[in-house]
Amino acid sequence: MRHARMLVGLRLAAVRYFDIDYFREEIAANQAGPREITDDAEWRDPIWSCPGFDSADYGIELEMLGGRVFSVTWDPPGMREGIGMREVPLRGTGVSVDADVAVWDVSQRSEWRRFIGAEVTDVGLHYLPWEDGHLSGFWCPRISLLFGIAHVELLLGEGGPEGQLRPSADNVAVLFDPVELPAWEQSAP
Repeated sequence: MRHARMLVGLRLAAVRYFDIDYFREEIAANQAGPREITDDAEWRDPIWSCPGFDSADYGIELEMLGGRVFSVTWDPPGMREGIGMREVPLRGTGVSVDADVAVWDVSQRSEWRRFIGAEVTDVGLHYLPWEDGHLSGFWCPRISLLFGIAHVELLLGEGGPEGQLRPSADNVAVLFDPVELPAWEQSAP
């Protein structure tokens, strides 16, 4: 919560999605480590773009004006299941520094372009209680980023076979100004 609150008052400079590099063998078989996606052919139909939302396999990196970097990623099941936000780069924390991942700078090629330069006016972390035998705690299935009257919802979700939004424990879905959330999203508004 402390890391999320540090976003308030900062302005968004860039957004990057970290995905499984599905086309590495076809496009860059000899390359090792993170691969920045720059080829227009890959941008024509990006795997993360679904009708009405985006979905990142590993997580999202938010770079703010001034250089501060925050990551949003899913946590493994257990005491900290859910999604979390930290003031750290995703590379080296959510994925290893040399991971064979695809890195998509979506700042100008997605709905995020509307928010570049905008100030984060609030961040909401939506927690739910959980129990597992003798253990109990809370998990966070959704984070709300507010930019004045506009908002972006980050939740545990992914694109299904028909492109529909469905729950997921290991993907972060991005919804831009949704009128309503999916029925399976149980956390309070």
